Amino acid sequence: MLDILYRDDHYVAINKPTGLMVHPSELTGKEGEFAIHLLRDQINQYVYPCHRLDRATSGVLIFGLSSEACQKFQELNNENGDVDKRYLSLVRGHLLEEKLCTKDIKNRYDKVYKKAKTFIKPIAKVELNIPVGKYQTSRYTLVESKPYTGKTHQIRLHLRGENHPIIGDRRYGDHRHNNMMLENFQLDRLWLHASKYSFIHPYLNTMVSIQADLPEDFQQLLNKLEIKI
Repeated sequence: MLDILYRDDHYVAINKPTGLMVHPSELTGKEGEFAIHLLRDQINQYVYPCHRLDRATSGVLIFGLSSEACQKFQELNNENGDVDKRYLSLVRGHLLEEKLCTKDIKNRYDKVYKKAKTFIKPIAKVELNIPVGKYQTSRYTLVESKPYTGKTHQIRLHLRGENHPIIGDRRYGDHRHNNMMLENFQLDRLWLHASKYSFIHPYLNTMVSIQADLPEDFQQLLNKLEIKI
């Protein structure tokens, strides 16, 4: 059963687990489990994804209960503050201060660079007495990210561009630190979680704020690293 975080006459939100695809596409194919089908069967109603999360990313995922509701929601995704998205991630190195990232990005699917904007802020830092590469210790930061635009892999690319790739990111990350985490803590995933999604409800004209608790494995890793939030 999917963890339903919010539901009204127009929208339903779940806490998507890591590894679950949102919907079939040319990239995912049609085989495997998809959130759109699982939720449809769970609530016995067709649903329409209002946005997307990478397969490896966990957290708040919102669906419309009609195509009209979905379209109205998607119209909120602009830089005017109608939507406030927050993500937590564990990254390599110590991020020393908050920063607004505005570099254009290009992921593996795009042919050209696209404008993107993400605000990043350090939440907690840790240094482990575990050597990685030429360094005798390894440093990590728990980061909160607020994307103002919605480009594919935006947070992952902006953090890599700041020399703080997300741990567990097999595409854009640092394999030495990914492997160290797996070898020492036996935990392996992209450590990126959509923790909060706030938006002005298109029908009720009120602010709705939906929060998703950290998954058990994410909280387990933070406990092992002695990071408290």
